[in-house]
Amino acid sequence: MTAHTCPICTDQFETAGAARDHTWNVHSACHYCGEQLGDETDEHLYRHWLAAHPDDLSRVDYKRADAAVDSRTFSERLSEGGVGAAVGGLTRRQLLLAGGGAATAGFVIGATALSNNTSTEPEGGANAGGDMGAVTTAPIPDSPGDFRYATMGSADADVTVTYFGSWKCPYCAQFSTEMLSQLVTDYVEPGTIALEFRNLAYIGGDPFLGPDAPAAGQAGLAVWNTNPASYWAFHEYVFRNQPPEGDQWATAERLVEFAQAAGVSETASIRTAIQENQYDDALRATDRAASDTDVDATPTLLIDGTTVNPLGNEERTRQMIEDATGSN
Repeated sequence: MTAHTCPICTDQFETAGAARDHTWNVHSACHYCGEQLGDETDEHLYRHWLAAHPDDLSRVDYKRADAAVDSRTFSERLSEGGVGAAVGGLTRRQLLLAGGGAATAGFVIGATALSNNTSTEPEGGANAGGDMGAVTTAPIPDSPGDFRYATMGSADADVTVTYFGSWKCPYCAQFSTEMLSQLVTDYVEPGTIALEFRNLAYIGGDPFLGPDAPAAGQAGLAVWNTNPASYWAFHEYVFRNQPPEGDQWATAERLVEFAQAAGVSETASIRTAIQENQYDDALRATDRAASDTDVDATPTLLIDGTTVNPLGNEERTRQMIEDATGSN
């Protein structure tokens, strides 16, 4: 397991998120460079990230900073960190709309006006690409058609962990692209557990995290039911390229684009599922299952009848899995 080190005290942590939170909460410092920022707000840290580390930010940190500092202008980035920092704070779509010429005055003016716009196009570079991790190649049951919801692991596993998540939840993106990969390596691949993903598209009968959330749920179930071998690659790709939560990005067109980029060979079923609301019963059943187990937030893992938010609770999550499987 990769260790992540605090640049101040050199303590080591199992996840990048844990190292980030420790460095900021304990030392008031940036975990990328160790610069101590004093008694400042989280927004000050995010501004530092965007100005000083535009090419180094993880996908999760970029999304967090960009969403929290959405009023930050191109000129602020330019004055604090130079052209590289200014350009690093813009999406690819904004660069294209602005003309692509960072050296021209017209670009600076145009980019300042555009910097409050948010692209829903999948991003490239450090924020989205790279090694897709163990989730993409997670094993699936030999007879995936026997499983109503997307499942990884062996059908013979003694314990099934249920992951309640939302395609639109940024915290699910953080979990799915960081800690989940380690859980797959440590518990799913050896056959210790199976893991089932239940998309919480509704809570109490109402769409959860936007009116477009059910469409994303339809798309995920369409991929699982028509091309299960590609499902976990699709799952990981969407979360790695997840647009901002406040955008109504879960359209048939965008979801098909995500599926094609993730290597799903048959995408017509996604449009059909959304248009015909084919998996509404399954999504509504997940809403009821969440209510029955007191799940009202994402991400939540249900392990042997007990729920846990895995973010910030990795040690407890692992202990619960090991207790449930008798691995102690």
